[in-house]
Amino acid sequence: MQKNIIEQSVWPILLAESLKALGGLGLLSLGGKYFIRRVFEFVAESRSSEAFVALCLLTVAGTSLITQKLGFSDTLGAFLAGAILAETNFRTQIEADIRPFRGLLLGLFFVTTGTSIDMQLLIREWPNVLSLLGGLIVIKTLIITAIGPRVGLTLKESVRIGLLLSQGGEFGFVVFSLANRLGVLPLELNKLLIIVVVLSMALTPLLNEVGRRVAGMIDERSEEKEKPAEMVNYGATEPVVILGFGEMGQVLAKFLSAPLSFGIEKDTEGWPYVAFDLNPVVVKSARKSGFPVLFGDGSRPAVLQSAGITFPKAIMVMYTGKEKTIESVSRLRQAFTAVPIYARAQDLSHLLDLKKAGATDVVLENAETSLQLGSILLKGLGVMSDDVSFLSKLVRDSMELQAQEALKDIGDQEVDIMKPLQVRVSDLVESNGNSSRMVAPEQSLSLSSRPDIKAIKPPVANGIPDMKVENDKTGYDFDRVDSENGVTYCLLESDDQSDEASSTSKEMIDQSADTRVNVNDKKIL
Repeated sequence: MQKNIIEQSVWPILLAESLKALGGLGLLSLGGKYFIRRVFEFVAESRSSEAFVALCLLTVAGTSLITQKLGFSDTLGAFLAGAILAETNFRTQIEADIRPFRGLLLGLFFVTTGTSIDMQLLIREWPNVLSLLGGLIVIKTLIITAIGPRVGLTLKESVRIGLLLSQGGEFGFVVFSLANRLGVLPLELNKLLIIVVVLSMALTPLLNEVGRRVAGMIDERSEEKEKPAEMVNYGATEPVVILGFGEMGQVLAKFLSAPLSFGIEKDTEGWPYVAFDLNPVVVKSARKSGFPVLFGDGSRPAVLQSAGITFPKAIMVMYTGKEKTIESVSRLRQAFTAVPIYARAQDLSHLLDLKKAGATDVVLENAETSLQLGSILLKGLGVMSDDVSFLSKLVRDSMELQAQEALKDIGDQEVDIMKPLQVRVSDLVESNGNSSRMVAPEQSLSLSSRPDIKAIKPPVANGIPDMKVENDKTGYDFDRVDSENGVTYCLLESDDQSDEASSTSKEMIDQSADTRVNVNDKKIL
């Protein structure tokens, strides 16, 4: 009778405590999933790494305190906090920020674990220790090996992973500690189980080597053939990395994911890429649109490693801030010496700084816009596409030379952008007389067939040569300049000479038609 009364009084208590625990943990999980995410988005907008780390630690401490009030261990609260943070968009950045703390605390954890080992008990109960250790490794290996094929792993992969994960985990110490505090396990058995877990963890390198060899034996027996190289996907370890996912980053991402970005005869799914951005609003919007964007500072190698990126195919630095871009390129070049790094520059001095920092190539943003507009303008005015392309390339090279000379000679003083171009043309004229090497000798229009036109070597004024050609006809004077593509430009003194110049140019071209000028064969010397 008394026993029934005790049983009737215990079950309601257990039911109440269970509901309390489950309800508390459920509310904590749901609240953390939605509330903590909003808090992290708010803090992320400040771009303060210190505030971000402080919020992570506060989340762990707060969750641990709540679980302790619910009757669970504070370790379970820390575990639950990590699970909640892993579901947010800030997982990559959080892993990188807590990496220094993890190493320090992990070392402290193993120090305390080592001090809890009873060596006398190990010596006295070594047969039982070996039996428990072998049983733990065998049982976990068999379970993981059986689960592996169900999740898409091959037999050799399942066996190797099974042996690699067959040891006990750190969470076992938490369970043993809780069991000891509640009096569920005897003290000596508790210490014995701790010894078994510690020894299994110490055997991890040996188990890894055994797993590798066993997997090799299985591979030889089953004669599994490797996939052809062209069928292997790069996966998440070797994507193109885009840092900064603003408008330019999004355009670049769409360009990389275009079907023909691999080439017509190759993969039609585009290049795999991963983007990083520090703006939580941009990350959230991009992820809703289906872009693979992660929150975090992708210029930090630790963040890339947290995302599973060990060796990126290329890195595109799309940040707008000058100092941020230079710092990112320098840091990434030290971490990835062989990876091509491309960046955008705001001005010429910024371009040179990025080159010094280790950028493989740099695009001058404002200049490229101007060149595109200028190219459209010239084509609209009737200039040949080859001439426009040549001029654009020459201006790009000249601007880079101008940036180097400006910083080397006169520091930050502003210099005429076209000065290197003028100097180059002047040097060509001075070294070759009145015949510019920008046109192949056999393709230059000869003036010997025109007795009424004689060429004179012009003076060079302000670094710009005047390619003067005089005509014996009264009142007819024009400047003749040969472009690289064999096109003759006549600079007239007045508009009323245009008709006469047109007919004269036509006669010159007709008389030299046998030269068969091929624009596509021109070369820049």
